[in-house]
Amino acid sequence: MQDITTLIAVAIICLLSGAAIGYFVLGRLKPEQQNRAALEKQFSEMQQQQQDYQQHVSSHFDRTGELLNELAESYRSVHNHIVEGAQNLHSSGISPLQALPEGRPVLESKSNKVVPSAPPLDYAPRQPGKKGALHEEFGMDSEKKPKEHIEPPVAPHL
Repeated sequence: MQDITTLIAVAIICLLSGAAIGYFVLGRLKPEQQNRAALEKQFSEMQQQQQDYQQHVSSHFDRTGELLNELAESYRSVHNHIVEGAQNLHSSGISPLQALPEGRPVLESKSNKVVPSAPPLDYAPRQPGKKGALHEEFGMDSEKKPKEHIEPPVAPHL
């Protein structure tokens, strides 16, 4: 009996130690899971960088629009000052310059609707009363000249 219980205890210990060793060996042999986790981490970092970059570009263009509007307002102020001076200082009191309207932003979010132009024609347009460029007789003389009757050449007899 003692031999059987010892044998069963040794078998259980070997089974548990084999399972533990197998678990660690399989963990080392499956680098796909480790690579996948590293790739997922890298992908999420790249997504975050892309979002940060898009936000940076958006804020850059917002600020550019604000600066352009300020520049336009400064230009408008200088132009109107020159117009006022020209009207006051010109001998006739009439200035060829006109004041620019106030308060209208240069950059507006409204999109201008562009009317599409007609596509180019791929043929010569037909003139009234004449045959078009695609007609088989286009460019031919309207008068048909009678052809002289020509005899075909005869082969010499030997």
